[in-house]
Amino acid sequence: MNQAQTAVARLEAILIDVYCTYRDQGAMPKDRKQYFSGFADALMTLEVIDQAQLNDTIEAANITVFQMSLQQRREEIDIKADPSMFDSPAWIRQGKTIRF
Repeated sequence: MNQAQTAVARLEAILIDVYCTYRDQGAMPKDRKQYFSGFADALMTLEVIDQAQLNDTIEAANITVFQMSLQQRREEIDIKADPSMFDSPAWIRQGKTIRF
C-alpha cells in the first residue's frame, strides 16, 4: 500500500469512527467531524484525492456503518431520528439571537 492509499484508508477510518459515534449516541461528534473535514481538505489540497474519491469514501463509510447509502441514511435515519427538530425555527434550535 502506497502513502496515498494509506492516507485514504485513514480518512475512511476516521469517518467510520464519526458515523459509529453518531449511530450509537444519536449525535454527531463535532470535534471528530471537524477532524475528518480538515483531514479530507488536506488530502484534497495535496491532490492525494479529488472530490469524486472523497464522495466514494463517504459512500463506502455509510454502507459500512449504516448498511445504506448516504442518501438513504439522510432520508431514513437523520430525519426520523428526531422529527421534533422541526417544531421550532433553526435560529432557536441553534441558540442564536436575531437582531433587527
